[in-house]
Amino acid sequence: MLEKLLSQPKNMGSAKYVSFGDEDASTLQTVLDLKSKGHKVFAVETTENATSLWDTLIPDDGTKPIAYVFGNELIGVDVRVLRECDGVVSLPTYGVKNSLNVATCCGIVLWETLRRIKAHTSRMNQS
Repeated sequence: MLEKLLSQPKNMGSAKYVSFGDEDASTLQTVLDLKSKGHKVFAVETTENATSLWDTLIPDDGTKPIAYVFGNELIGVDVRVLRECDGVVSLPTYGVKNSLNVATCCGIVLWETLRRIKAHTSRMNQS
């Protein structure tokens, strides 16, 4: 399904600005490549060793690029990928369900990351 999505024409306005990477590379290889280029890579997954997004120290000073790995809604992020990430982040949920769908989760994680970067930038500009 992902291959089908990536092969479709990119006619949405922002799609031309988003790098999808090497379509033939595995997620594991992509994580290793990003880390070798200085990125901090976090997996977003519901696991016992995950840290709540609210308690995770995400680099917010803009000096280090950040990448997130979001898993398939059925099987999540592969264990080999989890081991290579710099951290595993989870979103706290309450009630019967222990997770959100991946699109909603992605939106929340990216919004919170951008909020922190903006807050850091504002603090630095006030100094």
